[in-house]
Amino acid sequence: MTQRFPIIVRESFESLPDEASHIAARAPEEKAVFTPADHAGALDPNRAIVVGDRGTGKSFWSSVLVNKNIRQLVAQSYPRLKLDRVEGRLGFSDDEFNSEHPTRPVIAKIMTAGHSAEDLWRAVTLRRAPIPDKNTPGYDASWLDWTQWTAASPERCNAAFRTLDEALIRNNAIYVLALDALDRLAMDWEGIRRQMAGIIRLALAVRALKAVRLKIFIRPDMAEDSGLWTVGDASKLRHSEVELTWKRRDLYGLLWTLLANANRDDSARSFRDFCASAFGAKFNLVDNVWRPSNDLAEDEISQQKVFHALAGDFMGAGPKRGDTYKWVPNHLSDAAGFAAPRSFLLAMKRAAKETKSRETVLDKSGIESGARHASKIRVEELTEDYHWMTTALGDMASLVVPLTESDLAARWQERGTLQKLKSEAEKRNNDSRYIPPGDVLAAPEDDAYELLVEQLVRLKIFFRLADGRINMPDLFRLQANVRRKGGMRPRA
Repeated sequence: MTQRFPIIVRESFESLPDEASHIAARAPEEKAVFTPADHAGALDPNRAIVVGDRGTGKSFWSSVLVNKNIRQLVAQSYPRLKLDRVEGRLGFSDDEFNSEHPTRPVIAKIMTAGHSAEDLWRAVTLRRAPIPDKNTPGYDASWLDWTQWTAASPERCNAAFRTLDEALIRNNAIYVLALDALDRLAMDWEGIRRQMAGIIRLALAVRALKAVRLKIFIRPDMAEDSGLWTVGDASKLRHSEVELTWKRRDLYGLLWTLLANANRDDSARSFRDFCASAFGAKFNLVDNVWRPSNDLAEDEISQQKVFHALAGDFMGAGPKRGDTYKWVPNHLSDAAGFAAPRSFLLAMKRAAKETKSRETVLDKSGIESGARHASKIRVEELTEDYHWMTTALGDMASLVVPLTESDLAARWQERGTLQKLKSEAEKRNNDSRYIPPGDVLAAPEDDAYELLVEQLVRLKIFFRLADGRINMPDLFRLQANVRRKGGMRPRA
């Protein structure tokens, strides 16, 4: 019989984060730092582009790069990167009150004054540099003054970059400028494209230097937008592009880390002690933070035993109802098979809150409730980024997947989906950061629905089966009120 954790461990789940997102300008808590082996590229100074959906860690890793104490802690996990040599600075974030980098209104003012985006970002790189240059305007000068100085003499600006590079080399340091939340660079998509072109040109230019690098954290739609990558040689940056994905073992490794360091000392201690006594899986105290041993962080067989002791073995009477350890990530995964850690932690926190069992820390009902909650939040996040998705998915309500592309197109045609999308785009008329669904709106109607399907496939909302039919992962299907034979009901 499977051993069970003490019920007091349920209290540790209350400490799991439920904030909407991390802000790059805010240093993460040491106890919240977990370092998946596959995420080393997100911190590698020589890999400029990092792509990730909401909730996958773009802002988190940006904050690690620019916070010395956390960066030194993480350096132990990624020794090859030599992060102890890095001097990280934040060049842009979603902190609208941050005076250390230009905000969106400041950027708009500088563009209105007639300056180029590349001149602005050269100015940002020099002003934020860890080694000041007496020949530059100085930190007290405004962003506009700096940009004017940069634009006035390209030769002088290039000399400042060379001087900076030489000083960094002497100090055995690498300066990394992290740029996060780049979908907020301007109020419209064309404005974002102009800024991104300047950033990309600069990232290409500094490749000629030895100790100055840019880290550019972007969303998948920005990576897919061909209009952002028209800069000559931009492909050179994309050859080493990093995609932030979380394997199942990484999600659980993060969960164990947070439970072992929960605010309630008694429940956190109970969790650690039971792992050690029941499974021989210990936590190590490193810099006053409990870190999971390798078997807890990387061995899925060990992880499965731990989760079974928390939630039972199956999502029902037997194996046909699903293994609890696999069920949670599976039901929170996108069409590529990956779940975002934010969704996973939100589901775990809600699961503990809704669990009524007196025998296990989590139960089937609580876990299902957590999955529905995470699904709702995830779809809300996506529709904030892609407003058109509300219409496209909403018009699918009550359909049953898998279904043929022709049946889906027939439903959209019946509901007038294409006309709704065009009407919405006309109303917005570039008054906000509205991102249209690819080339759908400009295509003939015969092609538009096929292009809409392709766009949803690229965003990992849909996936195609071997026979060509369209399917949806439960993460999105549940909230869209789309049914699947034998699957969870869309809404309780």
